[in-house]
Amino acid sequence: MRRFRAALRIGRSPFFDRDWYARRYLPGQRLGSAARHYLVQGAAAGHDPGPEFSTRGYLAAHPDVAAAGMNPLLHYERYGRAEGREVLPPLGPVAAPGRGGDYAVIVHAYHPEVFDELNRALGAFPEGADIYVSYPRGSDSHDAAGIRAAFPRAVPVAVDNLGQDVGAFLQVLERIDRGRYRFYCKLHSKMGDKLPELWRGALLQGTVGSAARVAAFEAAFRDHPEVLLGGARELFLHGPSYLLDNEAQLAPLLRRAGVPVAALEESWGFFGGTFCWLRAELAARLMGCLRSEDFAPGEVRRDGQLAHAGERLTGLLAQAMGGQVALASCLEPEAPVEVLAGLPPEAPRRNIPMTELLGGLGTRWIAPAVAAMAAGQAPGLGAEQPARPEARAAAPVGDYAILTPTGDRPEAFAQCLRLVARQSVLPREWIVVDDGARPLTEDIALPDWARYLRRPRTAEDPPHTLPCNVLAGLEQLTAERVLIFEDDDWYSPLYAEFLLPWLDSFDLVGLNLIRYYHLRGQAWKHGFQPAHTAFAQSGFRRGPASEYLARVCRSENDEIRQQGLIDRHWWHGFEGRKYLIQDHPALHLGLKGGPGRPGLASGHDRAEVDYIPDPDGTYLAGVLGPDRVFYE
Repeated sequence: MRRFRAALRIGRSPFFDRDWYARRYLPGQRLGSAARHYLVQGAAAGHDPGPEFSTRGYLAAHPDVAAAGMNPLLHYERYGRAEGREVLPPLGPVAAPGRGGDYAVIVHAYHPEVFDELNRALGAFPEGADIYVSYPRGSDSHDAAGIRAAFPRAVPVAVDNLGQDVGAFLQVLERIDRGRYRFYCKLHSKMGDKLPELWRGALLQGTVGSAARVAAFEAAFRDHPEVLLGGARELFLHGPSYLLDNEAQLAPLLRRAGVPVAALEESWGFFGGTFCWLRAELAARLMGCLRSEDFAPGEVRRDGQLAHAGERLTGLLAQAMGGQVALASCLEPEAPVEVLAGLPPEAPRRNIPMTELLGGLGTRWIAPAVAAMAAGQAPGLGAEQPARPEARAAAPVGDYAILTPTGDRPEAFAQCLRLVARQSVLPREWIVVDDGARPLTEDIALPDWARYLRRPRTAEDPPHTLPCNVLAGLEQLTAERVLIFEDDDWYSPLYAEFLLPWLDSFDLVGLNLIRYYHLRGQAWKHGFQPAHTAFAQSGFRRGPASEYLARVCRSENDEIRQQGLIDRHWWHGFEGRKYLIQDHPALHLGLKGGPGRPGLASGHDRAEVDYIPDPDGTYLAGVLGPDRVFYE
């Protein structure tokens, strides 16, 4: 009798649709049994009572109901409605019947500034793919309408802001019809304090870099049932070396999964950043030992939280289940997806700090492009690359500024204009500060996106006016990230693209191999300063680094006033976040002995003993490639 009354209560609920339920779950059976079926069997199987009530969603949102083992719709009608409990609609398949695939893409969209990048990446998935995009519930910066606008192909899913992307992933899994899917692809809006642009780009390239790469991962999971995990090869890290502060969190999770804690010491891998493909059986095992309600609210730390343990747990469970991993290189877009039994042989079995690891990936990615340009095998250098106005309309524009002090060097500045205009990522603003005897604009027409500041010399100017010009330029900046381009140096078209990602993590960055070439003297030399680099190959963020730069420029220090040695004092004195990039290709060449007023700092005197003769121009050609035509 109690069961009869409960089924009657369910059948009278506005959220129970008898016809819908019978068509979906009881084809060919009597409609009268629908409510009883949902009460006795349907809810336990994850069936929804109608198109407006999610069984999994209600239980996930109200874990006390799940713990009590009560039918979710019956609980809502008896208690939940009066208590103001939230009702969530089902997350049905995204695709129309017959068009959906056998896997789902689950994306956590937390950082709006990278939504466009994520949406472009989703374009690699076939039409009809089921894509779910989660966002933090109750956030002032997120809502379902905004997610639909940013990700038109996806179903928005509001989740509690707990457990970072791992917690969001589990909450989506708790609500979808997991029986539809054989595997999943997990992505998120990766940010953080360690080169997030490089990290996110590498993860996306290795995991979903193109339609061909997505198809290759699909094939690996369909054709190889032993494959449990997949993703970017270079970011599949040696787990024991990267336990860090997470061992205490991982041990009880492993015990809950029935895996010996000794597994932590075995050779296993995980994807740093948690962009990955994973089989449904692995996801089910993960949900068996880590639940969304396990996560507690609190400030996100760098390491040691449950979310960081969850990042590693997928790799540990895959290893314990005897699974294999599918890997694709984030450095080689055309590289095949390779199925391996575990860590690839080249993966270091030691902890490499993530800044060093990611910086190395950036260098390995850009170095072949630099070499191909210098060898004339790829476009970008030489006379066939003029600074056309239409080129700016076609090239991407980054949120950064270039600052160039100049004066009495029209020939050199003409080359600087060409070098700035052909950057693969163009600046949003270019601040040009001119203190020459003759205004630069009388000889050269500047583009409309450059901001020209004429600073006439005064009797109070020091012998070297670089600090005065820098101070004037700092006052004009509006972009947060700034690169120095000196007017008489050479910069690769890839210079800004290489350096900018570092300014997402540091306030002051620079290339720490200084290359000089004396044009009239036909000689070169390299300098390596362990604590600073040249001003010409430094970049900074507005804030503490720019404030300290202004302080240095106002200094009465004789080296600064007489020789313009800003770089040494800036780098040595600034105590904020700074980084000298040791591993980088030839992206900058300090040119000495060129036309215009002579410099006063080191390198301008050809008689300096460390200059190495280059009588046939071999060194110059090796760095500049086709660009040497402008300087020979």
